[in-house]
Amino acid sequence: MKKSLNSGYILAESLMGFGVLATCILLFLVMQAAVLAQSAALQEKAQMMRVLYEQVQNHSFDSSAITYTTQRQAVYQVRFWQAAQHQQARIQSGEQLWEILYEE
Repeated sequence: MKKSLNSGYILAESLMGFGVLATCILLFLVMQAAVLAQSAALQEKAQMMRVLYEQVQNHSFDSSAITYTTQRQAVYQVRFWQAAQHQQARIQSGEQLWEILYEE
């Protein structure tokens, strides 16, 4: 009966395979978390633009500046004003700020 000399190699090969598999899974999870964070940021920007679009549709521009706060999924501060023949609208939520300039 022969004794196998490869018993130590099986353990080392198994540990290396497990290490490679664990590394791949870890990299996948890190990339997935980054994609989800980027998706959430883009969704927040799209929501801000949608709120501003809806508010511009419901607003008639005049010479006075109007500032008010609206709440949807978040709290948005909306401002409309007219300066030098340009009508402008701005929306702000936290650190993000979007502005529209309308020229006739």
